Amino acid sequence: MDEPLNHNGREQARLAASFIQGLKPEVIVSSDLQRARETAQIVASYLDSVEIKVEPGIRERGCGKAEGLTADDILRSYGFRMEMTSTALDEVPGAEPYGHFSRRVVETFNRLYDQYGAAKVLAVCHGGVMRTFYNEQINPIPVGVVFKNCSVITTVKENGKWNIISRYNTENI
Repeated sequence: MDEPLNHNGREQARLAASFIQGLKPEVIVSSDLQRARETAQIVASYLDSVEIKVEPGIRERGCGKAEGLTADDILRSYGFRMEMTSTALDEVPGAEPYGHFSRRVVETFNRLYDQYGAAKVLAVCHGGVMRTFYNEQINPIPVGVVFKNCSVITTVKENGKWNIISRYNTENI
């Protein structure tokens, strides 16, 4: 769902911005969903004139009829625990199939790398997008480990492989 940030989300963005300042991003690429765009604007306000580009390819996975439901509602209605990287979600009417979502995320990050090369790019996206990128390009994450709101992973692509440089606000992944 395209929900705005709440007060807590704005505060999390400000805290992350303090960490991100030290990374000195040269461009910000944001999901087209308003909570990501607002997060990008908050972070940009801490930086020296960094342009924000909107990128629909890093939009969160569409959950179809499960949009807006709680985890308990999903369990009752569909018989599984909500997990953005699970193929179980494929069975929900209108949900974006995981194979499509995964390809979209990986192709978008690889295209952004090709487009911006050595520039420091900050991608403001969503937990499912981060988890999918991490699972598909770095290492599988154990079920139940999540990226917290405003988590940051810094990566570099060397010899065709993505590697983690540092982490902020993440669990032990």
